[in-house]
Amino acid sequence: MDWRGNLNLLLLLKNNMKKIFLSIIIFILILLALFPRSVEVLNGNPIFGFDQGRDYLEVKDIVNNHKLTLIGAELGAGEAGVSYIFQGPGFYYLLSIPYILFHGNPAGSIYLMWVLSMLSLVIGFFIGITIWGKLGGVILTTLLAVSSPLINQARFEWNANATAFFILLTFYSVYLFIKTKQNRFILLSAFLSGFLYNFEFAVAIPLCLGFIILTPYICRKKFSQYFLLFVGFFLAFSPMFLFEVRHGFMGIKSFISYLLHVPKNEITMLSRWTHFQDVWNTFVFNFANTFPGNGVLPVIILLLIFFGLFIWYLLQEKDMVRKTFNLYVGSLIPLSFIIFNIFRNSIYQHYILELNVAYIIMLTSIVMFIITQNYKKTMLVFTAYGIILLSFAAYSSYKTTTYDYKDYGGTAKLKGKVDALDYVYNDAKGKPFGLFVFSPPIYTYPYDYIILWHEEPRYHYLPGQTKKGTFYLLIEPDGSKPWSYNGWLETVIKSGKIIYTKTLPSGFIVQKREG
Repeated sequence: MDWRGNLNLLLLLKNNMKKIFLSIIIFILILLALFPRSVEVLNGNPIFGFDQGRDYLEVKDIVNNHKLTLIGAELGAGEAGVSYIFQGPGFYYLLSIPYILFHGNPAGSIYLMWVLSMLSLVIGFFIGITIWGKLGGVILTTLLAVSSPLINQARFEWNANATAFFILLTFYSVYLFIKTKQNRFILLSAFLSGFLYNFEFAVAIPLCLGFIILTPYICRKKFSQYFLLFVGFFLAFSPMFLFEVRHGFMGIKSFISYLLHVPKNEITMLSRWTHFQDVWNTFVFNFANTFPGNGVLPVIILLLIFFGLFIWYLLQEKDMVRKTFNLYVGSLIPLSFIIFNIFRNSIYQHYILELNVAYIIMLTSIVMFIITQNYKKTMLVFTAYGIILLSFAAYSSYKTTTYDYKDYGGTAKLKGKVDALDYVYNDAKGKPFGLFVFSPPIYTYPYDYIILWHEEPRYHYLPGQTKKGTFYLLIEPDGSKPWSYNGWLETVIKSGKIIYTKTLPSGFIVQKREG
């Protein structure tokens, strides 16, 4: 074999090594994405609490009783500081798919959340390929795969947990609009930005405002595109508009009242400063929680490095499409911060889920720019830090999967609640009985649903709400205030002779009484 043959052989080996290395990376990526997201799919024991019970009762009404709705859950379950503002109904209609396929079994909802979570990785890969090529697709998907807030979205049914897929779709559509300036993408981007109110209203607000701010920069004097922007938003929010018209604009009136009538105790500089600190701490935690390895460096140092690098990247980036897209994504951070400082109530992590995705896109942009510009020393630092983060992610994935798979869940998960109700039915031995449930959230939605879905078809009996004859008390102790049910016993439940009191392995307390 001459030197040309040896050279061809070396080139072939080099190319094969690249393919093998890429295959190994993709295989590791699949493991990191798959296992921590699949725990509840495998054990069939999801969290089933207040929100899940409420949702399934609503979906049961839609599917079984054909009661279509224009609204979803009230914001903050009525505790958001403003009344009569509702999430959109889209999540209920989406949830009706597993409800039908799994015959009402709440465990079926986890398949929906799992599919949406895995599809978010697929759409993330396409975004990465479209903007940066295959390597960008792998990096973006890896960061999405190991992000704790995005992993959690696959693990229990909740309207806010359906957001990541639609946030990524929105970002993808906005990027294509910036790149092509086509009418279909301004319509789609506006629609998707607003459509997120079906899952989390608080996420939709900055996305809509961010896109409105971006539009004049792209459209200039193309007034037909502004009309399409309006049409997109109108279509997205049309269920809310119809509901408001039918109910005398009570949500809009309530929101205006919320803005104009500020309680006196919230006007002081101290209260405003306290609220500012609350918002700041929530945003800092949101940033830190986006990436694995939280605690490797102090968060404030990571923030300074991250935003310093992002500003440097924006100043260096020559591709105006990528630059504009990153300006749009980055602008969501100060925009969200301003919005939630205007609102007076406390904010929670699920209000700013779009920022988790925004940070990941921003970091991918920084890393890909460093790679394409061949900054070797910086690449080595990022590679070392990336290996540390992936090591944390791999350990967390293993720990989560092995521990949570075996977790019975106590009073929080589906099996504990089903077993507790089965215990009551079996103890009654087919005789009529009454049932009273104590639950810390006051409302007993999950128990009401399980009785309708599981207990009545199995035992052919619905318990009464009477204290005559045999009746049972099913008590879910409050973990933070385990004594709180005593007040319920002394006020709501006063009568009846106690036959026995038993604490089940799940932590539920069952008390049998005769009236």
